[in-house]
Amino acid sequence: MTNDELLKATRVIKKQYARRNIEGYRSPYNDSFEYRSTYTLGIDEICRLILMAPFFAIEPDTDSLLQARAEFDILVEHAGSAYAPEYWLVAFKDGNPVGYVFPQRYFDKMEEGSIFAIGVLPKFQGNGYGKVIHAKGLEMLAAMGVTSYVGSTEIENAPMIAIFLANGCELTKVHTIEVDENGIQRLINSK
Repeated sequence: MTNDELLKATRVIKKQYARRNIEGYRSPYNDSFEYRSTYTLGIDEICRLILMAPFFAIEPDTDSLLQARAEFDILVEHAGSAYAPEYWLVAFKDGNPVGYVFPQRYFDKMEEGSIFAIGVLPKFQGNGYGKVIHAKGLEMLAAMGVTSYVGSTEIENAPMIAIFLANGCELTKVHTIEVDENGIQRLINSK
């Protein structure tokens, strides 16, 4: 790959980070969703749901289901030895999937965790479901023994930033990150 091709394949993003103490956390919402773990639903069903509300950019001219599977596998790999599929959940309402949340304890810092992926299917967006599903993720992290939550989203993602604030998270740093063609992230600067 030439330098020009490499530069085109690399993108720069700005991510807003958020933190919250979640020791003993319980969701403050009247949560009417039924939750099923990714463990019970199976990877193919999870990948189809992820494609309806992706947490990644879908590449043109690729098999989107294969791409979703690869993205999911990257999350599992990143979770390392702490991967616990029973905590990665899909929310259902009246038997229909609404969204998903993948809370994950860090394998190298067991008191800290994050939500590796969260999404609300488009036809359910704008109803406040994101904050309820995010709160369920925080509750699951607390159930794992996590006391400190760290989250992030691209700064253009106003709905997710609103969810952080609604769920008591403090907005902290903004990082500028370079992402290469393989999805590898490198911190450029932090403010």
